[in-house]
Amino acid sequence: MSEPTNHSLSLISPRFQFAWDSTSIGAFKTCPRYYQLSILEGWQPRETSVHLVFGLHFHSALEYYDHLRFGGMDYDQAVREVVKKVLTITWDEKKNRPWFSDDPNKNRLTLLRSVVWYLDQFKDDPIETVRLANGKPAVELSFRFDSGYSSRNGESILLCGHLDRLASLNGKAFVLDRKTTKSTINQAFFDKFTPDNQMSLYAIAGKIVYNVQIEGIIVDGAQIAQTFTRFLRGVVPRTESVLEEWYYDLGQYLATAELYAANNYWPMNDKSCGMYGGCPFRKICGLPSSVRHEWLRADFTKRIWDPLQVRGDI
Repeated sequence: MSEPTNHSLSLISPRFQFAWDSTSIGAFKTCPRYYQLSILEGWQPRETSVHLVFGLHFHSALEYYDHLRFGGMDYDQAVREVVKKVLTITWDEKKNRPWFSDDPNKNRLTLLRSVVWYLDQFKDDPIETVRLANGKPAVELSFRFDSGYSSRNGESILLCGHLDRLASLNGKAFVLDRKTTKSTINQAFFDKFTPDNQMSLYAIAGKIVYNVQIEGIIVDGAQIAQTFTRFLRGVVPRTESVLEEWYYDLGQYLATAELYAANNYWPMNDKSCGMYGGCPFRKICGLPSSVRHEWLRADFTKRIWDPLQVRGDI
């Protein structure tokens, strides 16, 4: 059985992406070998991270709420509908039981609590969802645009991704992004997004794709604990000079990636092995290269990471 097609890979140089999102760029910046294994080859741990599942459910529920409120539904009814959705998406139909998590901080109960408490805290939110030219809400937007860079073969390189929400506050436009964490949310939490690969791409995308002057990124942080959920909102600024530097650096990374693709060799950055709790491929990279793929097939599964996949409205 043939694998699904990854439409982000060049037909001329199959090991080079011509469509990049913040995940792909971030993976390459972290470690070319990590990028090769996780993005190009699509290896991932067999057990899905509870943090990933929790975050996806949290975003899905709040996205649904944004759509309902934009459509004119009142607050109380919208909350009831969102609660129904959370209960539905956390029901495992194959096993005929609720989603099970052995993490005391991130499970079905704390997810439902966090969503309801978030909606309660921001019930009278002064932030309004931007209305797109087609009349639809600027919620969960997929974007793609020409980066202005080209490969050696003359292929245009695209930048792609997804925005949680474009919102207006006091007549100014912001990208709104929601982040869950187990850590205490304070100024240091917001400081880590400057500089930040994902946030810089979001700011550029808002300006280019939606023709909106983005003032910055509003980050709603949610600290998830066993007995409480705490929220704090912060603004992450993005000046033109910062965005210009990020864009210039991107060109250097793309050129390097194309060189590695041509040589079909992705060097390991061993200074990144212990970051973010440890790279999932650390054990693999410690093995002789001749046996790595055998261990990958035994301990990992495959999926396609395609930045050109669409979620919302382009």
